[in-house]
Amino acid sequence: MSDKRKYIGIESRVHFVVLEDAIADYIKNGSFDKDRCLNHIKQFTKGENRAGKILKHVTVLIHKNNYLIEQVKKSLKGGDYYHFSVDERRTLMLCMFCISYPITFDILTALAQGFKVQDTINKQVIVQKIGAIYGSNRAMHIAITEIMPFLIECGLVQRIKMGLYSLDSKLVVKNRLVMELIIYTDIFLSGSKSILLDDLNFKPWYLYFDTTQLKDDQYKFLISKKDSAVGKGYLTIGG
Repeated sequence: MSDKRKYIGIESRVHFVVLEDAIADYIKNGSFDKDRCLNHIKQFTKGENRAGKILKHVTVLIHKNNYLIEQVKKSLKGGDYYHFSVDERRTLMLCMFCISYPITFDILTALAQGFKVQDTINKQVIVQKIGAIYGSNRAMHIAITEIMPFLIECGLVQRIKMGLYSLDSKLVVKNRLVMELIIYTDIFLSGSKSILLDDLNFKPWYLYFDTTQLKDDQYKFLISKKDSAVGKGYLTIGG
């Protein structure tokens, strides 16, 4: 996963509502209408070049998360995407975004580590931490600038003033599939094959979610629970 982490990919801001509408339409109709999505993008941005970049970002996300989107469709059993609560929809979009563009996961990890010791984080701190992973280059700076508004729209962080952020309220998730997707995303992007149940409350990624219901035994979509040799349960991707 370390090699994949060096891929940045984000050049322009993707508005949450644009991404969510594209996913909801894909779930409903079984195909991605690029023309419809592009028209939606143009409501939020000017210039053909920038709109085209955003459309590329959305297209990449749908392609990379096709398996997960199919699991969402199965869990809905023909139902409407908007059956999910607002926090569950935010979580779905966030996880898919992180899987498509892992730098987002790294930014959230860096923020969470900071929020554990202080209430506000300066953007420059994030730039330094992410620069240590991806190199201090223009692409990295652009990515952070364009990703932060998406994280705000997801309800994870608040912008106190220019370049200064605080933690927002935790996302409350009750849907089984979405709960499992939180864990799936962490295991997939951390490069590990599993995670101990006891670690769910301590790893930086879980700071953004209400994890009170993540530890039960009802894993049936993306995650399975195993017993370790030392008697501690752990979670792994798949069956």
